[in-house]
Amino acid sequence: MRDRVADESAPVGRNDAGDGTGPARPAREPSLGGNTWPVLFLAPALALLRFFGEQSWAYWSAVALAAVGVPAAAVGVAVTVRALSRGRQPLVALWVIGLLAGGSWVLLHRLVTV
Repeated sequence: MRDRVADESAPVGRNDAGDGTGPARPAREPSLGGNTWPVLFLAPALALLRFFGEQSWAYWSAVALAAVGVPAAAVGVAVTVRALSRGRQPLVALWVIGLLAGGSWVLLHRLVTV
């Protein structure tokens, strides 16, 4: 009886034969490229400073976008560094870290020097 319960609780999924009798395949981990979403806040802020930097409305709009984008980028970098330390997608992880850290640094530099 106990063996039967253990067999029923075993994960069943599609195997290579496709009949559903074999062990389940492990779930695929999502790509680290999804950690780049803070760029949606960093890029418009940089564009505002680049094209309308002399106007106060553009500066304060960029500050508002940076207030969301920079902390989000810091969290994205931390998550990506953790994934990199586990050996997941090293080239993608380095690209994400460079993109978010570089974008945040450039944005903060432009906010201070404008």
